[in-house]
Amino acid sequence: MWVGALLDLGLPLDELAAAIATLPLNGVRLHAERVRRGGLMGTHFRVEEPPGAPQPHRHLSDVLAILQGGALPASVVERASAVFRRIGEVEAAAHGVSIEAVHFHEVGAVDTIVDIVAVLLGCHLLGISSITCSTVTTGFGTVACAHGTMPVPAPATAALLHGVPTRPGSVAGECTTPTGAALLRELVDAFEPDRCWVTDRCGYGAGTRDDEARPNLLRIALGRAVAQASESVLDELSLQVDTATGEELAFLIDGVLARGAVDCFATPVQMKKGRPGWSITSLVDPAHRETIAAFLLEESTSLGLRYRRVERVVLERWQEVRDTPLGAVQFKVARLPSGRVVQRPEDGEVRRLVGETGRSRREIVAVLLGVGG
Repeated sequence: MWVGALLDLGLPLDELAAAIATLPLNGVRLHAERVRRGGLMGTHFRVEEPPGAPQPHRHLSDVLAILQGGALPASVVERASAVFRRIGEVEAAAHGVSIEAVHFHEVGAVDTIVDIVAVLLGCHLLGISSITCSTVTTGFGTVACAHGTMPVPAPATAALLHGVPTRPGSVAGECTTPTGAALLRELVDAFEPDRCWVTDRCGYGAGTRDDEARPNLLRIALGRAVAQASESVLDELSLQVDTATGEELAFLIDGVLARGAVDCFATPVQMKKGRPGWSITSLVDPAHRETIAAFLLEESTSLGLRYRRVERVVLERWQEVRDTPLGAVQFKVARLPSGRVVQRPEDGEVRRLVGETGRSRREIVAVLLGVGG
């Protein structure tokens, strides 16, 4: 289905077939056709072998030899080898044998070897530099395989998806195979990413089953990531502490700001058992959330924190260096919704002038704002 979606996106079948033909797999032919699945059209990809071709049970070393025996780009060989090693590692752990002793049953079949190589080669030929993925649907129930009846997800699939967001979905049976899970782990850069995308085109890869109630299709969208639109979307992290000294509180706030937070402040609160404490609130870009959360949990005495997505209204603002009676000074300038422009000198500049002139802060600000001499 993955290869079918790549073909649907414009991957040339003849280029794919020419590269696959260099592998030491005799008589393999690739076939693709447009089909309908549940009312939607997609591309169905098949690997055809000569009738009666033997299907030996291959070990990892056999599969790696096949990959290295063709004229494939080095990066494709490297990543395909990594996919098979991932599968070998989880199969070895599941069956209590060494990775060298694992028999690649379904995974070692010619069609699966070609599928994996075709996915990696297709991504290479299309120039895909980064892949993100939605939550993975595994299915539920049981599935028959070379080792008998197994629960869904199969042990190898479950192990390969450790750390990946998954859900069983509403379809009984196997919706994600070990091959698919290994490809996801090798190729996907982020699951459920918080990004903005501009999509250029979509491709649909069709599976063999045809369920009228639900299209058996895999969709791949090809496009480009763009900068997140606005500064208005932030994550708000909050936690409470009742044992922090003033110095420790300042250390936490400074550390959060140093790690990229937009703002951080502490509010006095009354905690359980009547204890006074502090609520520390941080506003952070989603990209910095994990780093800042880890810092707070490591350095504070709190046993947890909360976060939520918030939006804010931000004025248009900029900085200007202006000539003043006290020399060149940097100002912070903003435009109000009415269009009126307001300004104030940067605090660091005011502090510098207080030290240089010996005048009071109030006098310095009055001079800079043109209300004093």
